[in-house]
Amino acid sequence: MKWDVFRPREKARGDPVEEAIEKKEKAIEKFAPREYRDERVRFYYNYKIMPLYRGKLLTFLETVSKKERLKEDPSTLARDLFLTLRNFYDPRRKASPEAIAGDPAFRRKFKEVYRYFYNRECPLFHEIADWFRKADH
Repeated sequence: MKWDVFRPREKARGDPVEEAIEKKEKAIEKFAPREYRDERVRFYYNYKIMPLYRGKLLTFLETVSKKERLKEDPSTLARDLFLTLRNFYDPRRKASPEAIAGDPAFRRKFKEVYRYFYNRECPLFHEIADWFRKADH
C-alpha cells in the first residue's frame, strides 16, 4: 500500500453558515471595542458550535453589524436587536415578547449588547419593552 503523505489533499468544503458567521465576526471586530473582545467570544461567538443556535447567531450578528443604523435610526436598531436577541436566547420561542420585556436578566443582556458591541449605554430598553407590552394587548 502506498500513501502519498506529501501530496496536498483537496480542501473539504466548509459549512456556509459557519463561514458567514466568521465573516460577520470579522466585520464586527473592525468597529467593536477591543476591551470587550473576551466577552463577545464568551457570550456570543462561541455559540457557533451549537447547531440549535447557529442560525440565530448569524441573524443576531447581521443585526449587530449594521452599526450605521446606530446613528441613523437608533430606535429601529434597538427594536431589531431586541427581537434578534430574544430569538437568540429563546430559540424555541417558549416565552412571549411581553414576558421577555419584563425579565431583568434579559434587560441586562440587552444592555450588555450595547456595551460589548458599541461601547454605549442603552437608554431605549424601557421604550422598547413598553412597545412590546402594548403590542400584546
